[in-house]
Amino acid sequence: MSLSNVDVTAAIIIITATWFIVQSIKSTSLSNKLLPLVSIVVGVIVSIAYSYFIVKSSALGQDIFLGIISGFGASGLDDTFSDSISGIVNSVISGFSSNVENQASTETDSSDSVSSDTNTTK
Repeated sequence: MSLSNVDVTAAIIIITATWFIVQSIKSTSLSNKLLPLVSIVVGVIVSIAYSYFIVKSSALGQDIFLGIISGFGASGLDDTFSDSISGIVNSVISGFSSNVENQASTETDSSDSVSSDTNTTK
């Protein structure tokens, strides 16, 4: 098995197809702990199918290896997207809420000082 024969375009197609299939499986009642294993199995199946139907060649060892790597890639891609997006959303929300709290406390402090100033001048 020679890795120099692996087409980068094919790998991207296989990873993307694996990711989409696993996302559709993710919406079922299957446990999330099994999704990386499912991703690897789906990656192997997609890789073998791609090689057999699209490329019209069969290098079974290379297809299985590419499928395993694609499954890991799709699983990592999903983790990266979900962690990155949730991290960005959480930081924006926490930044927004802290700004609102700071602004509210500043307004309260300034209204207290204004009311005390008016009381002393009377």
